[in-house]
Amino acid sequence: MIIHRFEVDAKLRYSVLCDGWLLLNIAAVVCGGQRVLHEVLTNNSGRDFQEKSSVGDPTRFHGVSVSTGTFEIQYKAEVERVEMEFLDEWEPREASLIELPPDVARFLYPSRYCESDKLQHFAEKEFGTLMPGHSRVAGICNWIHDRIEYRPGATDAHSSAVDCLISRGGVCRDFSHLGIAFCRALGIPARYGSAYAYGLACPDYHAFFEVWLGNRWWYYDATRLAPQPGFIRVGTGHDAADTSVATMSMGVQFESMEIRVSNLSEHEPAYTTSPVGFRDDGNDRHSERGDEPKIP
Repeated sequence: MIIHRFEVDAKLRYSVLCDGWLLLNIAAVVCGGQRVLHEVLTNNSGRDFQEKSSVGDPTRFHGVSVSTGTFEIQYKAEVERVEMEFLDEWEPREASLIELPPDVARFLYPSRYCESDKLQHFAEKEFGTLMPGHSRVAGICNWIHDRIEYRPGATDAHSSAVDCLISRGGVCRDFSHLGIAFCRALGIPARYGSAYAYGLACPDYHAFFEVWLGNRWWYYDATRLAPQPGFIRVGTGHDAADTSVATMSMGVQFESMEIRVSNLSEHEPAYTTSPVGFRDDGNDRHSERGDEPKIP
């Protein structure tokens, strides 16, 4: 077991044309494989943030009222991440529909940006013969990485998985949406994740996706832009619509963002082709199997 420690420093600036509010999704989550050792969330107005979360979901939202002018936010945190030592002889399997917990089964359905119902025939033709489980999901990631060009500007905030497939280009958000859509089309629950990522060439909020295999969630990143053990999870949902960095009232406009992630430990996160997982507090009750590796 390897423990990584990171420092996150995120600064966001908004232009406020009239009094309103902001709801932010920028705080690192606390789950079994990730601990927030210290964090501070401040703004230049001195107003208090109100933290909000849902039962069984570690995602944390912070709301704040804003007044006319420039509104600046800074989030600083020290986060500890556990890197799981994967057992090569064990491969996470796909679960049958009747085995899925209700809170997992909902991630089989098509969503706004992941039209899995439109991609079922394509997914079955391309990936249906691959070995079920991690090997199939890895094959999907390989296909996306090899055939979809990482091309900023090829898509926009309204683009979906189908749009990405047609244009054969996009950014991390699009790579994740396409991976999710392919998995759901094959009967594998999949969800969208956002994270701070150590080693990302152009620091930003990074998108990845998680799949339900072997009775727990595992995460994958078809972009291969940053090492997976350096992901600091912020939020999860059906697609990007559930994990927006900020939801704002009319008259509040985004201006700029600066993100820095520093490695504070002696171990340098490395790329891996093995399954990597967070231990999700909301689903730990589904994860007690004797044939899979455990995160303490």
